[in-house]
Amino acid sequence: MSVVAATKWPEGKRCAVLVSVLFDDGMDAVAAAPDLLQRSKSFSVWKYGAQRGVERLCRTFASSDIAASWFVPGQVAEEHAALLKDVAAAGHDLESHGWAFERHDCLPSAQSLELLKLSRDALGRISGRAATGFRLPAGNWPQGFDRLLSDAGYGWSASLNGDDVPYLHPSRLVEVPVHVELEDRPYFQFNFTPAFPKGQSRIPSYEGVLHNWIAEFDAYRRFGLCYVLQLRPEWSGTPGRISLVEDLLAHIRGFDDVWIATGAMIADWQQANGSLPPPTHPLNVYDAYLREQQSHG
Repeated sequence: MSVVAATKWPEGKRCAVLVSVLFDDGMDAVAAAPDLLQRSKSFSVWKYGAQRGVERLCRTFASSDIAASWFVPGQVAEEHAALLKDVAAAGHDLESHGWAFERHDCLPSAQSLELLKLSRDALGRISGRAATGFRLPAGNWPQGFDRLLSDAGYGWSASLNGDDVPYLHPSRLVEVPVHVELEDRPYFQFNFTPAFPKGQSRIPSYEGVLHNWIAEFDAYRRFGLCYVLQLRPEWSGTPGRISLVEDLLAHIRGFDDVWIATGAMIADWQQANGSLPPPTHPLNVYDAYLREQQSHG
C-alpha cells in the first residue's frame, strides 16, 4: 500500500489545505543581496508588505473564515510587534521563520539552538501562544536538525519538499512538505532595475497563476493530499493580486470535503496518526548517501 493511499484526514475529509504566509519584511531579500540596504528604491518593494499587504491578507482571510499559519523571523516580529499582535488577535498562528534569516547549516549546533529558542520566545510574547512550527529560512537542512528543533520546543516543520503528505522525522517531528509551484514568489517577485533576482522573467498573467493554483488544488483533492499555499504580503497583498487569493479560497471553499486547517492542527493529526516513512523515502536519501561515502572510506 502506498503512503498516499494510507493517508486519512479527520471526519472523513478528502484532502487537507494549509494557508501559510511568509512575512520576512525584506529580510529574505537582504540575505540574498546585502547591498539592497543601500538601494532604498529597490528595497521599498519588499517593505510594501508591512505597509499594506499584511492588513489586506488579514481582511481576505476573515471574509473566507480561514485561520492561517504565519512564519515570521524573530527580529521581524519584534520590529512589527503591534502589527503581528493584530494578526494573532484575528485568530492566526505565529510560527518561526528563524531569528534573522540565518543559515543553520553554517552554524554550530549550540548557536542554532539558541537562535531557535530566541525566535520561539519572541513570537510567544507577541501572540500569547508558544510557536510550535518552523520554516527553514535559508540554506540546507542540517543532518539531525529535527532533533535540534524538538529540543528547542518545536513540534513540526514546513521546510522540505520530498512528499505531498505530512510525515515524521526520526525524532517524530512532523514535516508538512511545501512546493514551489504553490508559492507566489516565483511568479511575482520582481524588481525592474537593477534586475533582482538576476535572470528574472516578466510578471505573468494573473489568470494564468490562478489557473495553476486551482489546477494543483483540484489534483491534491483528487489524490487526497495536503495542499500548502505559501503567500507573501509584498507579492499577494497588492490591490489586484488579492483577488487571486480571494478567487482561489472561494474555489476551495466550494467543496465540503476539504479539511482547512492550520499547520499546528495538521501536525497534531499526523503526530497521533502517522508513522515513520520507509527507508526509500526522500527524507532518507541524504543519510543513505553519507553512509555510502563512509563505507567507501
